[in-house]
Amino acid sequence: MNRNNSSSILDRHNRAIAQILKRFSNMVMAATEALPQTGNIIEHASINRMMMETECAGLIAEIEALLAINREIKALWIRGPLQQPGEDAARQAAMDRQAQTVAQLSDRVRAMRDESIAKHAAASTSASVDHNNNNTV
Repeated sequence: MNRNNSSSILDRHNRAIAQILKRFSNMVMAATEALPQTGNIIEHASINRMMMETECAGLIAEIEALLAINREIKALWIRGPLQQPGEDAARQAAMDRQAQTVAQLSDRVRAMRDESIAKHAAASTSASVDHNNNNTV
């Protein structure tokens, strides 16, 4: 993931938080708005109720969007940043050299172990042959 993409995710996160605060503020304003003393009280109250319901539904949608952004950020933390082809080629080449060195060392250890087993087997075979020759005489 490059710097532009990470700032884009953080910008989306900040915009989602700003929208949540705006929706909550609008909902509180509709809930605390004073009703007129005379006139169309019922209509004014029903408009406030519809406004609160609309803002509440919008608030829920914004919170769900924020949760999706948070999941995306957590996934990037776990998987690590995505790299473009050719990006960080020097580090990859160094890791390839180290892997090749480890493979060569592993092959040498295996060869030394096999050689040791073969010497041990030859020594035990010759000792058993010598022991059998001494018993038959």
